[in-house]
Amino acid sequence: MLSLTQDPLNEVIFNGKSYHLDLAFDTVLQYLQLSSDDDLSKEEKVEYAITLFLDEQDLPNDPEFYELIFKAVNEEITADPYGNNMPNSNPFGLAPIKYFDYVQDAEAIFASFMREYKINLLKQRGKMHWREFKALFDGLSENSYMQRIISIRQRDLSEVDDSKMRQQLTEAKSYYALDEPQKEEDKQEHVAQTSALSAMFKAMQGQVKKGG
Repeated sequence: MLSLTQDPLNEVIFNGKSYHLDLAFDTVLQYLQLSSDDDLSKEEKVEYAITLFLDEQDLPNDPEFYELIFKAVNEEITADPYGNNMPNSNPFGLAPIKYFDYVQDAEAIFASFMREYKINLLKQRGKMHWREFKALFDGLSENSYMQRIISIRQRDLSEVDDSKMRQQLTEAKSYYALDEPQKEEDKQEHVAQTSALSAMFKAMQGQVKKGG
């Protein structure tokens, strides 16, 4: 998670040598897309993830190195300062899948950062660290475009008594609906992307242990 006294993670030390980690927000977003791509095999995802985070560095041929990398990146991406002591809590780290999608909501996120922070995210690619992006994203006000969309998706129609307002909310939910509707059991359990991400890294760790 973001610290005000230490730099965010940008390198790992293995056998006395430093290796740069690219954890710019756009790199992490590319990884999130990669991890949910069902057309790629586990081995391909491992290879692409290594390329994303480590680029073209001279890397050691040691499974322990990649275990260290995946563990460090996983912790950096999914760490959240709140809710860790609540049983069955749904951390805000990457928000429930049903509430937003970094790809589909890219324009709303861009507009929200421009309006609230005067930050052009297109110009921050390769620069802004994931933890900075996440802190700013989580801090968007309820009046921001992105948070208004999330509020529409979260709001329960049964709580709206007025028929006209219910119809308006229904239309808004339809308009802002995510492309891939979640299964009902997923909605009830509030499955978070953090869980999927952690599972993905564990799978990667298992793969490198096998030398795959």
